[in-house]
This record gives sequence, C-alpha cells and structure tokens, in this order.
Amino acid sequence: MKIIDSNKLSLSNKYKIALIGAIIGLAFFLIIYGFNPLNPLNEQFVVNGYLEKDIAQHYAGWKLFRNSPWQFPLGVGENIEYPYGSSVSYTDSIPLFAILFKAISPILPETFQYFGIFVLLCFMLQGTFGALLVSLFSENKLFCYISSILFVMSPILIDRAFRHCALTAQFLILSSLYFYFKNKKNNDKSYIPFYIINAIAITIHPYFLPFTFAIMFAFALEDFFIFKNRIKSAIHIFSSIFITLFVGFIIGAFYNKGGVSALGYGYFSMNLNAYFNPSSLNFDNWSHILNQRPVTGGQVEGFGYLGISVLILIAVGTITIIVKNRTDIVDFIKNHFGIIFSTLCLTIFAVGNIVTFGGLPLFRFPISDNIIAKYFNIFRGNGRFGWMLFYLFFIFAIYTVYEYIKNKKLSLIILSLFIAIQVFDISGVLIDKHNYFYNKSDSHNQSVSLVAQHPFWNETVQKVDGVIEMESEQGAMFGNGLIDIASMCGRYNKHINSTFAARTSAINRKEVIEHQKYLLSNNQCDNLLYIVEETKLFDNLIKNGLCQAFEVDGQLVVIPNIYSKLEIEKFENQGNFKKIIVE
Repeated sequence: MKIIDSNKLSLSNKYKIALIGAIIGLAFFLIIYGFNPLNPLNEQFVVNGYLEKDIAQHYAGWKLFRNSPWQFPLGVGENIEYPYGSSVSYTDSIPLFAILFKAISPILPETFQYFGIFVLLCFMLQGTFGALLVSLFSENKLFCYISSILFVMSPILIDRAFRHCALTAQFLILSSLYFYFKNKKNNDKSYIPFYIINAIAITIHPYFLPFTFAIMFAFALEDFFIFKNRIKSAIHIFSSIFITLFVGFIIGAFYNKGGVSALGYGYFSMNLNAYFNPSSLNFDNWSHILNQRPVTGGQVEGFGYLGISVLILIAVGTITIIVKNRTDIVDFIKNHFGIIFSTLCLTIFAVGNIVTFGGLPLFRFPISDNIIAKYFNIFRGNGRFGWMLFYLFFIFAIYTVYEYIKNKKLSLIILSLFIAIQVFDISGVLIDKHNYFYNKSDSHNQSVSLVAQHPFWNETVQKVDGVIEMESEQGAMFGNGLIDIASMCGRYNKHINSTFAARTSAINRKEVIEHQKYLLSNNQCDNLLYIVEETKLFDNLIKNGLCQAFEVDGQLVVIPNIYSKLEIEKFENQGNFKKIIVE
C-alpha cells in the first residue's frame, strides 16, 4: 500500500474526516438499532438476551459489581463468587464502563444498562478509524467518507453487536492498523498510540490484546530491521507490556485463583471457508447471493463473512497486481513484513490445530493436549483471531478501487456501487436486526430460561442474603437459568457463589461449599437459597422444621423455613412447583 505524504492532508482535514466517519457510524447504528438500546432504563432486551444469553451474563456481572463495596483491585466485586469476589473482566461486563459508572452509581437510577451506549460508541469509532485508514492513501475526503460506510457495515461488527458487546470494540484493531500505517514513513516513529490502545484494550476485553500487540510488534519489528532502532523498539514493546499488565492488575484482570484457561480451543476455531461463508449464530441469511457453507463444532465463533463486494474487489485487485503490478507485491512484502508475519501467526492460531474446510477435516497439527490446556485455552475462542486478516482484506478492497481506477470521479461511483451491492447482499440480516430492535418482530429474541421463571425465585432472592450452589464442579444449575438467578441477585443487592462468569476459581468455590457443609453437619445453615442436586445434607434440618425443600422449574432448592403453608399453596398454583417431603 502506498502511503501518501502526511503533509498533503492538513490536521483540520483529518479531524473532519474523523468526525464525518463518526457521524456515519452513528447514523448506521440508529438506522439498524434505533434509540431503544440507548435508553439506560431499558433493560428488557439485555435481561432476556439477544441470540444467546451472553449479554444477560454481562449485565448480571455489572449489577453484582455495582452493588458490591469498593475494594482493590477496582474491578473486583465480592457479590460475584461470594465471598472471595471476582472481576468484571470475567463476566465480560466491559470493566472500563463498569468502573466508571459504579463511581457515579449514587446518582444513577436503580435500573441502568450502559451496553447500548457502548455499542454506539464502537460504531462511531469504527467509522472514524475506517475513514482515517483510507485517508492514508486517498486525499479525496469524499472517498474516505464513503469508504467508512463499508467499515461500519462490517459483518463481524454487526454480528457481535448486542450479542457479545465487549467484542463490538473492533475499532481497537482499526486504530492499531491506522497508527501502524500512518507512521511508516516517519523516521521518528511514535509508539505512544500503541501504549494507549493496548491499555484501553485490557479494560474492554482481553481478546483484543493479541491484535493490538501483534500490530505493535509488527511496527517494532520493522523499526528494528529497517531503521535499525533495535534498543528503542525492544524497550517500547516491553514497556507497553508492563504498563498494560499494570492496568490489568488495577482493574482485576488477573484476580482469579483458578487461572485464565478454559476449555474450547479448536472447537471454537475458524473454518477455511469463513471469509466467504455467509452464516453466523442463528443467522443463515447473511447473503442474498452466496449459499451457506458447512462448518464443524462451534466454528460460528470464527464467523468472518466479507460480503460479496469485498470478495469481488479482492479478486480483481489480486489479478491486477499479478498481471500489471508485480513490483507492488515485492515492495509491500519488503516494507510490511512485520504485519504479514503477525497476521499469519494470528490466522494460523484462528484456524487451530485441526484444519477444516467446510465439514471436512484436512489435517491436524501435532500439538500436545497439555500445551493446549495450559496456554492455548487462554484464548479458547480462537476463531476470532481471523479478524486481523478480515480487516486487511477490507483495506485492500478499498485500496483496489482507489489505486487502479485512475479517474477519481469514476472511482467514487464504482465504490458507491459496490457498497450498494454490499448492502443488498447482507440486507437480510440488517432487516432482521432492524425489525427486532424496532420491536417489529421477536424472531431472534432469546427467551427467558425454563429455569427461574417461577415467581418463587424472584420473591425468595429478595428474602435471603444470597444464593449458593452446593455442587463443587459444574454446579447443580448451569447455563441460562444460572444467569437469570445471578441477575436477580444483582438487582436486589444479594451475593452469589455461582460460576456464571467466563473464568472462575474452582479453589474458592470448593472452600465456600466446604464451609457450608461444615455448618450443615452441625445442624446450622445460613440465610441462603441453596441450589442442590439432592437434599441429603439438609435432611435433619428439614425434618426439624428449620429448612424447606422445593422442586421449582425442575430444580431442587433448599431455603430456611420462611414460607407459610398458605404461601406454599400459592406457589403451587403458579406453575412448576412442589414441596419436597423428607421422611
């Protein structure tokens, strides 16, 4: 890519490009999602979940954290995995926003969700850095504005919006790429933007760190070999690592006795057909032109459909370079070997140890299970690491239009035409999402779990001090119902020991359960709602009238003796509820 002379675009023009890009991101967000998600008092779409229960988990984490007393690290709330506490980093509640809004919590309403505001900000910054990236090779401001539309229509951005809000921060990748390319011709290279981006990334979601550091590493690698700034480049890399880890320590990103690994590497990988496969979670209509292709396991996590326009432009650009401009390939490799190496590493990690094309496994890399368990499972959703190549494809597609169509007015027309085709291609998903968030349909609503529907749950959580699962491993309750219970605890300022977070401490969990078993062995119990698989430990307390046991929504629970016979009869008339009698 040929970077233009930075002096050709004034600072005021760059600000204007950035601002218009943000406005385009804002406009696109409002067209698709409207104002409803921006209302902090509107929690319904968050509580119910969208496509899956992830956003409900994030909201539950925020509510539990909000009502926990302040402690250090700042992002740790004792009501999450009580009494040891856990970090909002592990509930994916966007620690930067969680800590900020907790600081002003006394002036906020009781119901307050910030996920709509965050996703809007992500769309605006996506437009900003998309436009700025194009400004590096185009002086035409209108071309930059139109190009930003393509970035805010990024399928992976739209796919993550309100499904997994923290991962909507795709602008972290674009901003890192912008500063990487921007400083290519500057001998006095600036590393400061990378320090800032890396530090911000860990306060939003740690999955962005491999991207931002990979781009910074590419920058430093080229600085090391091309400009011979060997000591300087090494110092900056290690300094940024130190600062990022320090910020992570402050927010509690490492506050976990159980480690940061979890199962899933390889299962959540990227299929080799990801870039032209128009299918993601619960959506098989990403394209009106291309057919859905098969994937295996959880490979929807590696979704990366580029869109028909980008695919066509990549093909045209590649053929043009091979036929007419082969020297461009050599020059790009020579001047950008760092970003090529970083992208290759991330893409290989995304594909995983079992390489698949469609439903066909091609071959397996011989990686030991021990290495996968200890290291690779830190980023178990490895399919996401195909995003770097995804955005480089986007940049190359736009660059193809600008560079190889000499008539710049014609290039604007062609770019606009291809964006119109892109809109048509993915319009099925855009319309579905628009209809859902404008309350025109509920076709993709994540219904409330079958567990935790009965009024008993809501009433009981208000009466007890907290909730505890009495199983030391996965737990008696697992999945969506657990998230709903955690959300209730957050609403009523109660605590929960349950492992509804992405990373949990088995050690802490076991200690809490052992303490409860000790109390029960001495015929004592706390004022808790116990979620159990059997009542054996409570039998004496139940027989002596100190505890009550019920089966609610198919789940076995034990509570202190707080409900009268009349109240129990009322619950029995309200649905799936029965009292457990211990002989």
